[in-house]
Amino acid sequence: MKIGGKDVVSSIDQYSCAVAAECTGCTQEVDFGRINVARSGSSVFESQLDDVIVSLSTADCVTLDPAGRLVANTVENGIDPTAPIVVTSTIDSPIQNLAIYRQLMLTGDIGVGLPEGVDVLNTAARGIGTASGKSGEVNVDLIVYLNQIFGLTEVDDTILGKLYEDYREEVKGNMETVTKVFLDFGDYRYARLDNFSSEAKSLPRPAYILGDTSFGFFEYLAVTPDNLDRFFIKKGSILEAVFCNNFAENGHCVADMADSTTGEGIAAGFTGGNIGGFAQSADDTRAVINFMHNWPMPLDYATPISCVASSNITYDLSISNESGLQVPVRMIDGMEEGREFIVSIANAGPDAASGTVTVSAEETNGRTINGSPWIFEFTDLGANRSESFTQIFIIDLGYAATINWTATVASADDANPNNNDVTATTSIKVTQGGGRK
Repeated sequence: MKIGGKDVVSSIDQYSCAVAAECTGCTQEVDFGRINVARSGSSVFESQLDDVIVSLSTADCVTLDPAGRLVANTVENGIDPTAPIVVTSTIDSPIQNLAIYRQLMLTGDIGVGLPEGVDVLNTAARGIGTASGKSGEVNVDLIVYLNQIFGLTEVDDTILGKLYEDYREEVKGNMETVTKVFLDFGDYRYARLDNFSSEAKSLPRPAYILGDTSFGFFEYLAVTPDNLDRFFIKKGSILEAVFCNNFAENGHCVADMADSTTGEGIAAGFTGGNIGGFAQSADDTRAVINFMHNWPMPLDYATPISCVASSNITYDLSISNESGLQVPVRMIDGMEEGREFIVSIANAGPDAASGTVTVSAEETNGRTINGSPWIFEFTDLGANRSESFTQIFIIDLGYAATINWTATVASADDANPNNNDVTATTSIKVTQGGGRK
């Protein structure tokens, strides 16, 4: 922990679990703030991750903003057809960034490629920093607790190894030795001066504020030095603006007291690596976001990101879990007129989609229902459009049963296959006495 800007290790009596007398003033409360949403169920994070996958995979360009947040950029036609505009969508939702962190720590992959050369653990740390409250602090304890809440210390398959430590704690009224499990960040290294430096591969990525070589630069609303009632748009070093050691009364760094190229006048932060470096990386993301929030760019004045429209065809097809496959809940076996099912698909775009929808039905013991599978084709289904298919079917089993239905939409360029399937069931009854109608 940090006290007066210095790293301090608290001594704990393992037999009483009390903080040593000399460190009674050293303990600190972990403030989860917005990160409390980490207690949501796994299905919530999986759903949020699906939204992230769609945003990134359907974008023309994926970039990193000055804080390290993922940004989906899409090229659209403006009023002047010869001057397309770039529409940006920053992944800044707390729960989506926690979903990114959780998935990266589990598999090292979120289901869509990160920008070229972007480090997985750095992206994971930035996810926590984005999810945290702007004015709070991301520290080691928060990282540890978050890993426990996500169950990352309880599963075998994570991208980091495990550390095992014995502690004394109260268990059902008795003090017992228990083994605690922690993720091993031992190989992780982070340096603030490199993360926001004037060298390539720093933030934002790619550089764009003053051209494609202005690494470590961003823009913000600043107070005019000689008139505190006037503001101007300043383009300059992230290090000098956010992590300066000397600030003027107007809240901005004293320019001649900091030099981002030499590091003079810049607070270096924690440089010891390991989980401390990981927490520092996350907190630096939080700090830059907080600065950008306090000194926001005026609407329509931000420097546009350079992005060229992709020639790739992408879209997100889906079948709703609630209404995508409508089948009878119950029906009588042997009905000559039969019944119907309806399957509906939707295309979230951005491009038109073509493909197939397959509906299959089988009895619980594996017997395929007559006519199954049914295959429907669709062509050039536009963005934000839907299409439905209706089919009459007959059940003639001769006995009561349960029919299991599955509907699947398939297309070669679908950005997110995780929302392409839906299931349903139908209970088949026979008439009294076992006869069929």
